[in-house]
Parts: sequence; C-alpha cells; structure tokens
Amino acid sequence: MTRDRTAAGGPASGGPSAPDLSPGQSQAAPAGCAPSRSPRTGEPVQVPPAAWDDPAILSALGPEPATAPADKAPEALDLRLAVPALSAWAAAAWAVGRTGAAAWQEPAAAALAALGVAALLAAALCRFRPPRHRADPRPGAPEGEPASMGTPTASLMVCCLAAASALAVSSAQVWARQQDPLTEAAEQGRSATLIGTIAQQPRVIASARATTVLTVLDVASVDGAASGLSATVLGGQEWADLDMGAQVRVRTSIRPAEPGSAQAALIGRGSPRLLAPASGTLGAVASLRQGLARAAGTGQAGPWPEGARELVPGIALGDDHALPAGLRQDMRAVSMTHLTAVSGQHVAIVLGLSLTALGVLPSRWRALTGAVVLAALVVLVRPSGSVLRSAAMGSVMLVGVAAGRRAAALPALFGGVIVLLLADPWQSRDYGFALSVAATAGILLASRPATAALSQRLPGWLAALIALPLVAQAACAPILILLQPAVGLWSVPANALAAPVVPLATVLGLMAALIAPLWPQAGAALAWPAVVACSWLVLLARFFAGLPGAQVAWPAGLPGAAGLAALEAAALVAASRRARSGLARVWKAACHGRLGPWHPPAHRALVAHGRPPARPGIRSSSPPSSSSARARRSWPTGRWPVSWLRPGTRTPRRRSRDSRPPLTSPTSSTPSSHPRCSASPDSSSSPPWSR
Repeated sequence: MTRDRTAAGGPASGGPSAPDLSPGQSQAAPAGCAPSRSPRTGEPVQVPPAAWDDPAILSALGPEPATAPADKAPEALDLRLAVPALSAWAAAAWAVGRTGAAAWQEPAAAALAALGVAALLAAALCRFRPPRHRADPRPGAPEGEPASMGTPTASLMVCCLAAASALAVSSAQVWARQQDPLTEAAEQGRSATLIGTIAQQPRVIASARATTVLTVLDVASVDGAASGLSATVLGGQEWADLDMGAQVRVRTSIRPAEPGSAQAALIGRGSPRLLAPASGTLGAVASLRQGLARAAGTGQAGPWPEGARELVPGIALGDDHALPAGLRQDMRAVSMTHLTAVSGQHVAIVLGLSLTALGVLPSRWRALTGAVVLAALVVLVRPSGSVLRSAAMGSVMLVGVAAGRRAAALPALFGGVIVLLLADPWQSRDYGFALSVAATAGILLASRPATAALSQRLPGWLAALIALPLVAQAACAPILILLQPAVGLWSVPANALAAPVVPLATVLGLMAALIAPLWPQAGAALAWPAVVACSWLVLLARFFAGLPGAQVAWPAGLPGAAGLAALEAAALVAASRRARSGLARVWKAACHGRLGPWHPPAHRALVAHGRPPARPGIRSSSPPSSSSARARRSWPTGRWPVSWLRPGTRTPRRRSRDSRPPLTSPTSSTPSSHPRCSASPDSSSSPPWSR
C-alpha cells in the first residue's frame, strides 16, 4: 500500500480517479444517490466502504435535511462604550470630591486639558486617516495597508470627550452648589430656619445610646433665601411621624456634609413643624405606599415570621423603613439587602408584562406605553441611583422596540451610565449606583459562561439558578468590602434559593399597591401570597445568617477590596478551560521535558468531516490533541469518517449540496447501490499510527 494519498474526494492509488473539474464546474450526483449529511450539523459525512451496510450507522444518519443549517458564530461583546463610561465615572468622582474655594476651578482646567487632547487626537485621525477603500476585491489587486492607528485613536478621543464632558458638568454644578445659601450656612456652622419637603420616608435607627431618625429634606428656603439643594436629616423621634411629601419648617443647626455627598449639608436635631401634608405626585405615592402597608398588615401580629409583612413593601416598592433591625442585620449578613432596593429586576418585570400585554399594538405604541409605565414606576419607587440606572437601560430598550430593532444590553448599560453621570455627577460616589452597575455588568458579561461551565456538572435549570447570584455576588463583593469589611460565605446559596419567589412577591406587591387604595379587600387578597413569599425570604435570611462562617472578617478599605478582586480574578483564571489547558501543558513540560500541544505526524494532517454516527455500547475516546480545529471537537474511533491531507494541501471548502461531486466506491467506478450514502476513494485511509 502506498503512503501517498490526497485530500478527500481526490484520487488515491488503487482506485479510480474522479473527473477533473475546472473552477466553477460541478459534477451532478447520479439519480438515487445523494451525499450523506449529519442530522445534527448538516455537514457531509464520509462513510468507509466497510460500513456501507452497517444498520447502526445508517440509522444514525437519519433523514437528510432539506438545507444545511449555517454555523452560528458566538455573539461578540460590544464594549466600545465601556472605557468612555469608566473615564467619565472617574472624572466625575474626582471633580465632585474637590473642596475649598477653588473646587470648581480644578475640574474646569482639567476639562479644558481633556478637550485639547481630544482636539489633537481628532487632528491626528484626520491627518493619518487610511484610505476609504483599503482593499480591492478584484482578483490580483494589491492588498491595502491596514489601519494602524484609526480605531485606537478614535477610541482614545471618545474617552477624552467623555471625561471632558463629565468634568465640565461637575465643575458647573460644584460652582452652583457653592453659591447656594444652604452651603454658606453649613460652612459657617450656624443655625437657620429651613422650609422644605420630606423626600424620603423617615427610617428609625435604634442604638444603645439614642434613637435617630434618618431622612432627606429638599430645602426650598434658608432664612427666606431660595435654595435648591437637599440635606440629610439626623433628627429625633419627632421626625418619625412625618410622611414622605410633607412640607415642614424647622429651626436647626447646619453642618457641611462629607465631600462628594449628594446632600449638601447635615441637619441636627430640631422640632419640625408641619406646614402642609403630602400632596400632588408625592401625596399620591404616599397614599399608594400606605395602602400596600395596610394590605400586607404591617405591624400586625400573625402566624408569619417577624418582619415578613414589613418586607412586602420593601420588595415591591423599596420601602424598607419598617423592617425590624434584626431582620435587616440578617439580610445584610447574607447579602440579601438588594431585594429591598428597586433595581433592574423591577424594570424588567414591569416592562416585560406591559409589552407582552400590548403585543397586538404597533411597535411605536407599545414603546410609548412602555415609556409611560416606566415613568410611573420611577415616580412610585422614588428615583434612586439604581432606579435611574435601570430606567436608563429600559429607555434604550424601548427605543429599540420603537425602531423595530433589538437593543444591545452592554451599550445600553454603559451609555446609560454616561448620561446619568452627566445629569447628576454625584452619582459617581453613590455606593448604590456602583453596586447596581457592577451587578448588571457582571450578569451581562459572565452569566452565560458561568451557566455553561456549571451545566457540565449540574442540570441546566440548577446551573442557571446558581450562576446569576454567583456572578452578581462576585461583581459586587469588592464594593461591599468598602461598606462592610466582611465576606459572606452563604450569600450565593441564600440568593439562589430566594430567586424563585422574588418575582412573585414583586408583581403581587405592585398590584396590591395599585388596587388597595381603591379596593382594600382585593388589595389584601393580592398581598397575602406576597406575605407567604416574603416569609420564605425571612426564613432563608435567618437560617443562613445563623450558620458558621456567615460573616468572615476581611481587611477594610481599598487594600481589602483590591485583594478580594485579585483573588476572584485568580479563581476565574484557574477555572477557565484555556487556563487549565495551559497549566496542563506546563505540567507536561515539567514531567516530560516537552512544551506545546501534541501534533499528528508531519506528513499528514487530520480533517474531520462530521461527528461520528452513534453506535450503541461504544464511547468515543478523547485524543491527546490535534492541530485541526474540527478534530479537536471529535476523534476517530472505529469507523469515524476522516481524511488525511499532505502538508500544504488546502482543506476542501464546504460546497453546496448540488455542487458537491458524488463519492465513488474504491472498488468500482459506479456509486454505491445504497440510496442514502456513498464513500470517497480515500475514506478508507487509516491513520499513520495504525499501520
């Protein structure tokens, strides 16, 4: 037997030659004989002559598909706005943290410098711009020169523009804050008479020394002078009876807030005087919140665990002011406090239900209705950092619905971050905003790979259930270290078990909040299943918080956050498939003195034309490695259809069903008599190591 063989479908020694075909010509298959194709991939399958009549192979081939499905390429990640968003975030965080009389001048100078750099990059981009048509498609035309600096230069220019915009907006808002009478009174440390509106439901914080009520006051005037800033209230018990939206007057001492805080001042203890109850939009929101609290039976005793009734408004509306201190601490220990913060899950549920219910309407009307629903949700739950971030992403999705296109999630996330930072630069120092963005980015980037990795050892539904809290917890853990220097070991299982009931409690709570003010009995009926779901959440929080290792101490501050991020990166690298193969090659080199993948003999190359037909009772063995991309997915065992090519021989391109020449028998010049399959002259070639 000669050792010289050719590509699949070509002549081989001892067999007939196929007729020569010039480019563009094809040889029609005889009647009753069509090339066999894999039922899974639709690719041509070459069957050795000895296996022509094997019933196992013929049954595995199955009916021939009408058209071969095209290979679906993995979806690429669109991260073009990631670096500009991070640039704007860093610039805004630096700008709003400046203090002193010249706090606005430094960001303004930095904005001018960034604009200058962007102008230089734009000039360089125009000067060294590559030709519009870099490649001539005609045969024999010279190849165009690659663009060596176009894309990096444009990306750097966009980053400079984003940073300059954030710096300019931050400088203007810092200057406006310095001119406000509330800031002047806080810098002087004097007392003043304030008139304002309660912007947040007061929350009682009990301690061993005293009881403090925390809320936010939107200041309208300071000693008669108009103001447009807000202040954090750390008052006494007299503030606890006020509702959100109430207008009050208070004489109190004013102190400066921390640098970079969204509130301009801190208000000490003082007796507020109610001027007007909640009215307008805030009054309507307050009545809806009170109706949900009554429907859920907040403050009433019953068979449910303590805190289950109070958790319903927190899950549905983010109103957690009535949560017991013990339950709040348990939820913090197992990283379940995000359940009481309105985020993207609320927006996804509400928009998904509304768009599905309006599926018969045109896309533009659906998008318009979705925008109205989204605005109502933002007003109902109050526009915090996570709510605004979720609303921005939802708005981008609605624009895609109106345009008849699917909006990409990552560009929507990073574009929304840039817009929100330009609207409110103080969001750059808000931990809630940072946690919301980190969790969303982690889910978008790593949820599918994590699910695929876990699916190799777990059922698909269980892998998806674990993957989401796992990647969200990993993305938020370094930021949580800055708030609380501890790591929760039971956070992932607690959130995985809580995930199935959260949508139920959210939807029923929102429906009860809307119906309870008009029909209290129906609101109570809707709130009852939500209380049952929240009881499960309370039991989970208490159980996992009581286990050993619920809170493990960790170094505080930036070093602790950086160390945890590095540890997560190392774990990710160690768990990835490519990293494992690289470590395996290093171990193989250390043991055998040889580094690199295994290759077939130099005079042959393996090309697999499809997956092997399933044979009962036989499992295919995995190869050490292969130089072919297709062969890495499969390995020839028994009667596996493969071809062996000489060095330098090009792999035959995949042809259409009609243009592929028929395969002939190595023993005769006529095709196989079987109507479903045929064999190539070289399909019976055996690997070099088998001879």
